[in-house]
Amino acid sequence: MPGEPGTSRSIGFPSPPSGGIPMMSGATLSAVPTYTIRRIVPEVRLQFSVADEHGRLLRNLSAEDIRILEDQSPVTRLVDFARDENLPLRLGIILDVSDSVKRALPEEKEAAIEFLDRALRSQADRAFVMAFGGTFQVWQRITSDRARLFQAVSQAHQPEWGTVLFDAVYSACIDQMANADDSIYRHRAIVVLSDGNDTHSLRALPDVIAAAQRSEIQVYALTLHLKGLRPAGDTNLQRLADETGGGFFVAQSPRELRSAFAEIEQEMRTQYSVSFPPQDSTPGFHALRVEVQSPQKVRVHARRGYYAMAR
Repeated sequence: MPGEPGTSRSIGFPSPPSGGIPMMSGATLSAVPTYTIRRIVPEVRLQFSVADEHGRLLRNLSAEDIRILEDQSPVTRLVDFARDENLPLRLGIILDVSDSVKRALPEEKEAAIEFLDRALRSQADRAFVMAFGGTFQVWQRITSDRARLFQAVSQAHQPEWGTVLFDAVYSACIDQMANADDSIYRHRAIVVLSDGNDTHSLRALPDVIAAAQRSEIQVYALTLHLKGLRPAGDTNLQRLADETGGGFFVAQSPRELRSAFAEIEQEMRTQYSVSFPPQDSTPGFHALRVEVQSPQKVRVHARRGYYAMAR
């Protein structure tokens, strides 16, 4: 459960006006996706970040500033509301080492090592390193040993021709991160450096999104190209980030990689979490929406729903 032991509390929201639910700024709502997450959900747990129209993260929100809607109906009771900047971190670094990105790979590796050095703050934080080309490979399983992580990033190289982005991220969610330390609440995130193209995966993008949502993993995608361009792979990366409550970042040059990584680190460390009982026990997809009461325009990064099964 988020927060320190003994600090969980129930929080009541005021009832909505009889005239309907007013619109608030910063709403995010997804259409029903084509994949299924089969899981009994005794309590819904949701992490999110909020930024203003200039991208500045809002750090001082309270429970009274937000409203959660499940299937468009307001959640009336929160079990917990907390800011999660000090949660233990479980982090995955996934490097695209295929031919299409190899020119910038040395700079990407250098920036990734600096990011790991900053992002892992204590022995409680752990990370793993994967790379993919025509297949994927785990170069370092989850550890708090920085030297091993740095070495893994440095040594990662292309394991066969092709690109299996979807298979790599799916495996990271299912095999490296899922259900790890499930008795303690931790912030789970994956950072993918890729151009977003996939040529040979057995898994499809909806499978990857489902795996990340099932394991409560936020995916942050980082790609390298000029800002005015919109390569086809950006669509994959954007959707992966949006559906999991992560973020999508574009660096225009290798020099900008470090600032993009810094933004990712800041967003990961400026999170809010809420947990609440499901409003409806009906099995299937339940859309989630976070609204923020604010005089300014804001953007919410949050997971867009969950699937539940009958008990």
